[in-house]
Amino acid sequence: MVAVAATAGVAIAASPAHASVTFDPTCSLTASNGTGRCGFVGKGDVQAALGYNNTQMQKNAGNLKFTWSQPSSQALTQSATQAGSQDGTQQGTQSATQAVSQTSTQTVTEEVSCFQDNNVQHFWRAGQRTLDRTGTRTGTATGTRTGTRSGSRSGSRSGSRSGSVSGTVGYTIDYDARVKNQIDGFFLTNDTNNGFVAGGSPVWGDYAFGSYAFGAYTFGAYSFGDYTWADPQWSDYTWNDADTTWSDWSTDSDAKNPAECLSNNPGNDQVSDTITPGDIVAGDVVPGAVTEGGVVDGAITDGAITDGTVTPGAVQYGAVTPSGAAHLYVNGVPLS
Repeated sequence: MVAVAATAGVAIAASPAHASVTFDPTCSLTASNGTGRCGFVGKGDVQAALGYNNTQMQKNAGNLKFTWSQPSSQALTQSATQAGSQDGTQQGTQSATQAVSQTSTQTVTEEVSCFQDNNVQHFWRAGQRTLDRTGTRTGTATGTRTGTRSGSRSGSRSGSRSGSVSGTVGYTIDYDARVKNQIDGFFLTNDTNNGFVAGGSPVWGDYAFGSYAFGAYTFGAYSFGDYTWADPQWSDYTWNDADTTWSDWSTDSDAKNPAECLSNNPGNDQVSDTITPGDIVAGDVVPGAVTEGGVVDGAITDGAITDGTVTPGAVQYGAVTPSGAAHLYVNGVPLS
């Protein structure tokens, strides 16, 4: 119940059925208009309303109860908060380096010649040697991760809804009987504001919410795919001459052994020993240890917002507005 004052200037005047009824509900606010009176009800109007004869009227004149009421409505507002949650996905990239090694084979030929004892000595042979090299390669991997965010204060939205409730505004009215030999009417001298009394449940509209204010995402771990590797950066091949596999020597001279050319024999002259590399047959690349770099976070893709529970706040009571005609009553029976 909210106490309200009657709207200034509202008055109940005489109607054709009640020619001797007047009442100004605002007169109590202005010292009864300086007259000590807020209105007048004739005896005949009371008798007509209550069905009294003259004897009953005179007998019950001191036990009457005058009241005034007017249908009205009161504006209401109510605040509320709503929790919300939101999923999101984030892409990330990760770089890495990997050591690699490779074992290959290469064909080689060796040709030895010299001028010995006035004869040209000429030898040749074919061989195969094992080559080894090491290198590194860089790679990148992409991944995604999912996260959720929600809020208490941040992550909630506040709003309000409007509504109204119907009821009545009423007054209890004091009176003095007007006596001319006998009571022939009643002066309405003052009134007591009984306030607004709701007559039903509030009728609410929808909440009008603002935007969510979310906190930060809480993410889980990334789920990465395989690395995409670039071509290795290789060192030069290395080999061990002792591990070269040679065929037998061939010769088109009378010499028996190329060692005779390669010896320190003083008779040797114009000594030549040339090894010519041939084609390399590349072996498989053997992956080694992977050294992972840091993860670089990418863009976040927001998912749909899931609205949570609405928590209503306190109801704020607003102005009372008349919604119908005012009526004056005696003992609960309308006089106007």
